Amino acid sequence: MGSSLLSFLPVFTEDVFLQYRPFPAEPTNFFVAHWHEILGSYVFYQTIQFLSPWFSTRFFGKSYTNLSPRTKINFDIHVVSMIQCIISILVIIPMLNHPFYVNSLVDPKQGILGYYPYGGFVGAITSGYFVWDTYVCLRYFHLFGWGFLFHGVAALYVFASTLVPFCLPWIPAFLLFELSTPFVNMNWFASRLPSGVFSAKFVAINGILLMVTFFSVRIIWGLYAVYLIAFDMYAVKDLVHPFFPLSILGLNFFLNILNIYWFYKMVLLAKKMASKSKKTD
Repeated sequence: MGSSLLSFLPVFTEDVFLQYRPFPAEPTNFFVAHWHEILGSYVFYQTIQFLSPWFSTRFFGKSYTNLSPRTKINFDIHVVSMIQCIISILVIIPMLNHPFYVNSLVDPKQGILGYYPYGGFVGAITSGYFVWDTYVCLRYFHLFGWGFLFHGVAALYVFASTLVPFCLPWIPAFLLFELSTPFVNMNWFASRLPSGVFSAKFVAINGILLMVTFFSVRIIWGLYAVYLIAFDMYAVKDLVHPFFPLSILGLNFFLNILNIYWFYKMVLLAKKMASKSKKTD
């Protein structure tokens, strides 16, 4: 999987937070081993959402306080999303050069069934985020609807499955999707905050980067990564219950369809904005 391109990256194998698990001393499975990280991650993101109104008011002033209650909720959620995507991009770097991932096509058993503590840590904190995400989609279902709820539940299932363990070394391949999320969030902030908070040039450049990264990592790479992981799953089909590969591949298929639909909506919006800009000129 391009080991020469990734060889300069550091490799982490240990999880320093395992020692802070309050109980049990001898975990019976990897969920039990990492439960405190799942809970800690959920509490962390819930705290960020709780504190967002305070520091958003400090940073944006009336640009934030004059927003409608509905938009403020969405604003705070995007603040959490921005922090999460940065964390996700950083924590997967030490996984990209790990032998289980780099050699997964050569040794599919390790690629699909392999486990190492640091990978478990990343799977746990990502699961904690999607516990929070699913809760938010349920609480504010009137804002987000079925599409976002399905995305949250599906992502939670996929990343929680890594602690079975199943596909844990492949975590970085799918968290690479988060490379597009900062641009998604900045686009949302720019569209909701008053004119002038972000310059027109910034909005235009961010919009281009959003569409390029979204199409590249969520659609092109997303489809290719599922194609690759399907080969690994097939190679170890006699070692696992068919429920896991079938459910995860099925969910990834629908998530890819959802990403294609969202990109289609972006293209329509971009065309609408371009048409509006021409009329203004």
